Amino acid sequence: MGGRIKRLGFGLVALGALSVWAPQISGMTVSVIVGLILILGGIVRTMFAWLASGWGSVLLRAAVGVLTVVVGGYMIVQPDAGSQTLAIVLAVYLVVDGGGSLFLALILPRNTGRIWLMLGAISSLVVAVVMWMQWPVSGELGVGIYIGVKLLLDGVSMIGIGSAANSAMKPID
Repeated sequence: MGGRIKRLGFGLVALGALSVWAPQISGMTVSVIVGLILILGGIVRTMFAWLASGWGSVLLRAAVGVLTVVVGGYMIVQPDAGSQTLAIVLAVYLVVDGGGSLFLALILPRNTGRIWLMLGAISSLVVAVVMWMQWPVSGELGVGIYIGVKLLLDGVSMIGIGSAANSAMKPID
């Protein structure tokens, strides 16, 4: 199971790198690319929800994955809404994502990689605060860079969780 979680983490790292690259493209293209990345990231997060144990946390993680897909779809359908609107929507999304992930990290038992989930949650909240403080300047470039960093950090967190799962499953000599 840990190997699958790590592969999903590497996928998020790749999507984050793509998003950091996207600000070079202007206007509506940024909105569409980031929207597609969020949809793919939401699918990956929803897949991760079903790999993890515990139904209560599965439903919350799946809901965050679905929310990620919905936010990505909004960005694709409404690219003319402007980069300022996208920055606000993404800041709210990051607060919800960070808060939900932080809650999950706090209820997970020790030695389950919860520190990685907690670090990812804190990074979401920090990115949301920075975007909010930079608004309306946090437009085209900010949206792509901040979401890219968020996905990169989430990917690293998932890789850490997968590594912790692998370590926990090793037999004790």
